[in-house]
Amino acid sequence: MAITVNQTPGTNSSLHDDLWFVASSSNSSEPNFKYVFDVYISSTLVARVKLFPDPVEDSAAFNAASIVRNYWLSYFKPNSTQTAFNYDGNDIYVAYTIKYGEEYNGTLYTNLTTVNYKAYNYYNPIFRDWSADYFGSFDGKWLTNRDRNNLYVGYTEKLFISYLNIGFPDVAIGLKVSVDGGTLQTGSTQMVDEFTMFDVSPGAINTYFGSTIIPSTFTKYTVRVNNQETITVYNSCNRYTVETLHFLNQLGGYDTFTFRLVNKQESTGERKNYERSGWEFASDTMSRYDAYKRMYAGQRTYSVMQSVVFRLTSDWLTETDHNWLRELIMSPEVYLEKNGYYYPVTIGTNNWQQKIRNVDKTFNLTLDVNYSKKVNSQFR
Repeated sequence: MAITVNQTPGTNSSLHDDLWFVASSSNSSEPNFKYVFDVYISSTLVARVKLFPDPVEDSAAFNAASIVRNYWLSYFKPNSTQTAFNYDGNDIYVAYTIKYGEEYNGTLYTNLTTVNYKAYNYYNPIFRDWSADYFGSFDGKWLTNRDRNNLYVGYTEKLFISYLNIGFPDVAIGLKVSVDGGTLQTGSTQMVDEFTMFDVSPGAINTYFGSTIIPSTFTKYTVRVNNQETITVYNSCNRYTVETLHFLNQLGGYDTFTFRLVNKQESTGERKNYERSGWEFASDTMSRYDAYKRMYAGQRTYSVMQSVVFRLTSDWLTETDHNWLRELIMSPEVYLEKNGYYYPVTIGTNNWQQKIRNVDKTFNLTLDVNYSKKVNSQFR
């Protein structure tokens, strides 16, 4: 009984791509021969797939993606305390095991070869070098495609940005912050898992350092993890009521974007009515109205379901940020922050068009955001 594993998914494969496993066996000519692929999640057998050999290749190809994807869960888990190391964990991937086996002559042979794999929660760009490890190139870096030199935040707002550390637990990470070009200050380090969601807002940074290193009068500050890439955050002077969205980006990180121009709320009602008679019999009399002179005739509404839409408008954008916000429009997981709570919403805008600075000059983004739950008016 000799199983040979001919192909497995590439290093740091996407959970949302195909995950092909190809196996061959020296016993493939046995009667009623089948390849057996057992899929394990957390040491539990979740699927057993049996495949006949390909009539030409004499091997079998198994795509585990649709099975493994079922075990991905959201890892947007913001800390109730505003602090820089807001959340860390290994939820950005699904760990799974393939145990290769075979069956012939009515006998099942399992676990002949066992290999462990990971699939990460990102999706590939349209064009990339498919011979290279795309996702691994973000190891030890901010997990975002936004313009890292132009982040804006109000003094009391939150600002999430993610970080990838595939090499855990061998690396301790900490933040280094410089305010308005001042001395670079180094905070304490801690060991983290593969995914860290930072809050790099002034309140979170001050909590992390244990003192007010970022005053409300700041102009800008820079933040970096250890000695890696720097992000630059500017103070935002808000002219209107802002609306903040937190969303799952293309790389599997969570980003924050705040819409700072005129934002409006719209509601659409879905009414259900019934028709009542223009007369009512009471006290041996047919009457058109009651003792309060309320008329009986006409339609009566017994249910109004309100659909709430927020029409959001961003401030002027850099070319990089406009292209990055395509990920917000296409994101399957978006939250609207209100009074410290995170409300799931869906994006009502489905189209995005690339902007080029030399051609389009100045531009911003207007977005429709649908509140995920309908609001009931009073039932009657």
